[in-house]
Amino acid sequence: MIDHFLRQLIYPTHNPLYRLDTQRFCPERLRRDAQLIVAVSIGVATAWWLIEAVFLSAPESNLYATVLVTLFLSSLAVMLAANVFYVLEAVNVIQQETTRGTWDLLRLSRLTPREIAAAKYIVVQLRVWRVVALEFALRAAVLTLIALPVVRTGLSLALTLTVTGVFLASLYLLEVWWRMRAVIGIGLFLALVLPKPINAVIAAALSMIGLHVAQLGILAICCGALLLLLFGNFTLGFLCGMPFCALSAAGGTFLFYERMAEIALQRVDQCIERSTT
Repeated sequence: MIDHFLRQLIYPTHNPLYRLDTQRFCPERLRRDAQLIVAVSIGVATAWWLIEAVFLSAPESNLYATVLVTLFLSSLAVMLAANVFYVLEAVNVIQQETTRGTWDLLRLSRLTPREIAAAKYIVVQLRVWRVVALEFALRAAVLTLIALPVVRTGLSLALTLTVTGVFLASLYLLEVWWRMRAVIGIGLFLALVLPKPINAVIAAALSMIGLHVAQLGILAICCGALLLLLFGNFTLGFLCGMPFCALSAAGGTFLFYERMAEIALQRVDQCIERSTT
């Protein structure tokens, strides 16, 4: 998965600005750092479960549940902090070009607005790569602490419950990548529209609130649909609807963030194109 994400950022291209901006990033080092962060996180979570289950003979104790809840809340706190970091990096990329006086040269070059926007969009993602890995690692640790007790007890879950869990776990993990792309796109757009960096950061922060409200709305709709299937009983319709609602939540979140990123990049292209005419 890490290799898949990295291949979306570093790839052969004839875009000279992209090659210039990304030449100082070492793909192997980025890959190694991300793998190390994720491996250590999962390893620590597994070690904690082993200590609880084997050495203390108290699997899934109150302390275990407390650690799990604390780790989950920590992942949400890191998510909010990471959003701010993504915005600051996006604004900083444009601000650096403006301060050095090279932004006007870029706009007057033969590069198309799409090539300029794509290069800056990628370089911001590379700058925040390790923070994304940290977010991903925390969520992977949470899922590890949830999954290991199930594996230990040998609990046989129904197929629908298993599929639902896979969809929800995928949403919980991949939301990190989807959200980061949308946040960076919005940050770049606001950095171009608002000349003062502080104004761009404030506007981006308000946009982040709107993104999360919309995401919660998508999840609420899926949960509401599931409750309608329940009708107060654990019925077959409820069981069949669980995977569908989980898939809808994951797919809806993906499409929402991808669309936001696409719109933001289109606006970035338009801003660059208007400034060159």
